[in-house]
Amino acid sequence: MKRILSLLIFISLFGPTAGTAQQAEIDTIRTPGSQTDSTRRSSKTSIDTLVNYSAKDSIVYSLSTRYMYLYGNSDLQYQSVGLKAERVNINWDNATLLAHGIADTVKPDSVIGKPVMRDGGDEYHGDQVRYNFQTKKGKITLGKTQMDNGYYVGTEIKKIESDVLCVANGTYTTCDCKEPHFYFESPEMKVFVRDKVVAEPVYFFIAGVPVFALPFGVFPAHGGRSSGIIGPAYGEDARYGWYLSHIGYYWAASDYWDIATAFDIYSRGRWQNQTSINYRLRYNFGGSITARITSTPEGETDDPDYSKRREYYVNLIHNQQISPSSKLDVNFTFMSSDYFRNFSYNLSDILTQNVRSDATYWKSWESANQSLSINVHRDQNLSTDETSETLPSVRFSWSQIQPFRNKTKSRGTVSSAGSDMSFIETLSLSYSADAGNHRTKLIKNVDSVKTEADADSLQAVNNFEKTDKQNLNQILSLSISPKLGHFSVTPTISLNDQRSWGQIETPERNDQDSLLIYTTEHSKIVKGNLSTGISTSTRFYGLFQPNVFGITALRHTVEPRFSITYNKQIYGDEMQKHSMMGSLSIGNNFEMKTQKGDSAQTEEKIQLMNIGINTSYDFAADSMNFSAVSLNYRTNIAQIFDISGNATYNLYAYDETAKARVNRFLISESGRFGDLTNFSLSLSTSFKGEKKQKSADAGIPDNVKQEQEALSGQAGGSPGQKKIFQSQYDIEDADFSIPWNIRIDLNFSQSRPRPDPQSYSRNASIKASLSFNLTEKWQIATSGSYNFVDKKHLINSVTVTRDLHCWVMSFSWFPMGIREGYRFEIKVKAPQLQDIKLTKQSDNRGVYR
Repeated sequence: MKRILSLLIFISLFGPTAGTAQQAEIDTIRTPGSQTDSTRRSSKTSIDTLVNYSAKDSIVYSLSTRYMYLYGNSDLQYQSVGLKAERVNINWDNATLLAHGIADTVKPDSVIGKPVMRDGGDEYHGDQVRYNFQTKKGKITLGKTQMDNGYYVGTEIKKIESDVLCVANGTYTTCDCKEPHFYFESPEMKVFVRDKVVAEPVYFFIAGVPVFALPFGVFPAHGGRSSGIIGPAYGEDARYGWYLSHIGYYWAASDYWDIATAFDIYSRGRWQNQTSINYRLRYNFGGSITARITSTPEGETDDPDYSKRREYYVNLIHNQQISPSSKLDVNFTFMSSDYFRNFSYNLSDILTQNVRSDATYWKSWESANQSLSINVHRDQNLSTDETSETLPSVRFSWSQIQPFRNKTKSRGTVSSAGSDMSFIETLSLSYSADAGNHRTKLIKNVDSVKTEADADSLQAVNNFEKTDKQNLNQILSLSISPKLGHFSVTPTISLNDQRSWGQIETPERNDQDSLLIYTTEHSKIVKGNLSTGISTSTRFYGLFQPNVFGITALRHTVEPRFSITYNKQIYGDEMQKHSMMGSLSIGNNFEMKTQKGDSAQTEEKIQLMNIGINTSYDFAADSMNFSAVSLNYRTNIAQIFDISGNATYNLYAYDETAKARVNRFLISESGRFGDLTNFSLSLSTSFKGEKKQKSADAGIPDNVKQEQEALSGQAGGSPGQKKIFQSQYDIEDADFSIPWNIRIDLNFSQSRPRPDPQSYSRNASIKASLSFNLTEKWQIATSGSYNFVDKKHLINSVTVTRDLHCWVMSFSWFPMGIREGYRFEIKVKAPQLQDIKLTKQSDNRGVYR
């Protein structure tokens, strides 16, 4: 029977001389000040809190010596310090303990119950542990401790302060093997708990073989951020000589922001700098500022045409939730035209033609149905340097003003619009205003112009046509939306006031001297348009219940919508003809409901297909009133195949004599519905093996994996935010937990840009990516594409990766294209040691790391 003994020190005045128990507790606050026997006088203890302890076998307490002995799976807890060991001896006079294991009777060379000491979030292992409750200092013989991201082992570990350890003959590694594959060794280490480890000197071993030595070393001893030097990589480039890559410094300034700067320096004059600032105040705002600048020499220094090419990249991201009803989002990017092409490792970046920047402030007043947005936008073409800017645009909207609605009629209930309101109550007003300042810079070719470089000949030159325009558009609308049986009918009337003014600066040829001149044209336009219309919509269903093969129901939902609008300019400049347009759209949704074979008889709804058809009719046109009929479709088969596409049909016949379409329907002339002028089809699918519960990277501690995931999230910016630039350090490592992964995308499109039915353009291509594990430690990944029209193929890359427990080795081959070359790398997995790696690569662009 389990016996429980709660020992208080004052029991020594009248209790037995020794006792045994399985679990005990001492309240040292209530302990008498001293006790005297015939041999010695005990000192006054000063432990100021409860010490909880237990033992599986027995607990022996000597009243004469004030010693306590715990036998068998002993467990002790004092404040934040926890201790487990096979044997624990406690001296209550001087508040010290000694913990150790015992020899295994089955395995003579083994020891069972070695001490494991926990202090806060840290854990220490050793052959023997000594600890003083009063000074909170301790000593671990042949100790091993795990702190966040690594393991520290030493012949002796002394705790000289609450957060400072001294380690003799210590080693540090992130490998969890009994004989680690690599480690740093130092005769003297000083560990600042959850901060850093300082060692001198430091020797680096791989498989027990010393590789290099440093006079001193500083290692992180905590998760998250820590200031320090960013270790460089070195190598040699055939064109630019010896180099040091990403040498710099990282400063964790506070919990709210940090900054990192790093340089690539080459012996023949090339250099690059990257500086990044990150800041974040949780639940308020966050963002980053990243700047890169490169300087590349062109030719030799002694050449007469020697020059230096400068390229740059700047990105600013800021996201701020100012209040529940207002926020600010900023994403600005500026770069030189060839920066992506010369320095990015992402193929889509390299092929990017435009870079866009946006900043938007948004504010809403929900109680008044009002909203305000202010936007700044910039779009730059990297090839031509053409730009389009909006500085700024402002939009104000006031929707659903219902002056006659009864505010208390439907209080506390939820109903559809118009279902419980009178005709006049459904009347609503809305108002919106848009104002903007727009600037564009477009290339214009000017023929037969004399230039300053060659005044004797005429040639074509390219220059920019610049437009500066301001506008103000206002719309006031009135609508009524009564419910007439199964139909929703919405008549509307609106007044649109449009005002714009600005100027255009155009490069032109001066006919008198053939020189290039600029002409400026000013413009001002005021228009007022009156628009009225009516729209109606409904929804009806078709239901079939086969009750076979687990299919309980098939449902077809049809949503037709018809509208007719009339527009007329009622005042202003450039009076235009009135217009009247009718439009029809029909949406079709096919669904299936199945019943599972489980005991609960649960049902599952499956989307089968969505098909939409729309067209319009122009009442004001003198001929060919119908627009093209557009058909779009989308489906997902068994959650495996995604299929989508669209088709456009022209209803009118093509006249070979007139070389144009004429006002005759194809269906009446040839029996065909229409000419297929545009068609596209996309099919995509992906398959992957079941993810293993225990991944191949089990050699990394769980906390290291968590930090890797956290660092990956930080690298990508805010959640859901796409990185606009990808360097080689952003390339994801292989995931060995997924045995295989296949993705295939097939795209086909055909269009007839001109009326001639014989004139068309066609594109058909397939893209595929594949990764699979040859074994649990080897993975092969490749991706490529083939264009069936051009009969050209592209193999993006072939990558072979080997999991080396705490290391990873990869070889990537880029057989063609702008990234043609190879890359070999072997590196430590742990993120805090990411700079311990060996890299060799070639690159036609001169991008070496």
